[in-house]
Amino acid sequence: MQLFMQITLIFHEQPKGIGQLPFVLYLKQVIIPIMSKNASPHCAWAKQPYKTILFFVTVCFLLSGYRVSAQSDNFSIASKSFLLPQPQAKGKFTQALSIYYVVPPRIWTLDMVNAPMFNYSAKYSLGKGFNVQGGLSSLIISNRFNFGPFWNHQFGKDYLGIGYQLGFNLGMLNHFGFESTLTGWEQQPSITWGHDFGKTALTVRGDFYYTSSMNVSHGGNKIPYNSGFINGGSITTSFEQRLYKQKTMSLGLKLNYLRYHILAWPALPVNSYRYVFPEFQLGLNL
Repeated sequence: MQLFMQITLIFHEQPKGIGQLPFVLYLKQVIIPIMSKNASPHCAWAKQPYKTILFFVTVCFLLSGYRVSAQSDNFSIASKSFLLPQPQAKGKFTQALSIYYVVPPRIWTLDMVNAPMFNYSAKYSLGKGFNVQGGLSSLIISNRFNFGPFWNHQFGKDYLGIGYQLGFNLGMLNHFGFESTLTGWEQQPSITWGHDFGKTALTVRGDFYYTSSMNVSHGGNKIPYNSGFINGGSITTSFEQRLYKQKTMSLGLKLNYLRYHILAWPALPVNSYRYVFPEFQLGLNL
């Protein structure tokens, strides 16, 4: 929580500098030192942050090379942002592609596994501040679908969104001697705050995860989890800026506190304890 608050304050207090600072430099000079300084014995991922986010630093560097550094037009992040929880005209459709770089706890996988998941998300406005949102996150053997309604409101340059989504987890592993599947339903209420800096935007989102049902099958032997349980929660801080012309990109840090994650289901579907682990997100508004 201390790490999250420090990152949020940095974004909030330095909007002008951040809007002009390349993502790679910001990661190197701000995010990585904070993660290293706040690392604890239970957060091995933060002890060696360069290994964890090397993939994202490289991608951000390449994308930043295409960014137009000095532009004099009337570009507004609010008109092109995907993450801001803003009311939109009825019938407006927006979509985004993202990479989620999840670092599950080592105790789940018996090793430091850094695996990217690909995500497609979309919004359709119903008018009067309401919209429906859905998405698919996939790593072939691990998949998550989510869909649900949201209500959004604007307070000057600030935005508030409250939503509820129904999630469906699907895991299939029929290779390397395994014959396993996982299916499960999850309820996911959330609340999002966003701020428009003009050319850039910051959003902070909190999610709660309640698993309604889950079924795991190993070699034809089914293991049902009949009673629901609280999986945990997460906090995501995301920063959006212009990438090229009317396209925007986002970089986010998500801190999960969960009993299980669909990414690591083949190793250990459900744990007795919750663990804190990070997820780095890189998105492109289509």
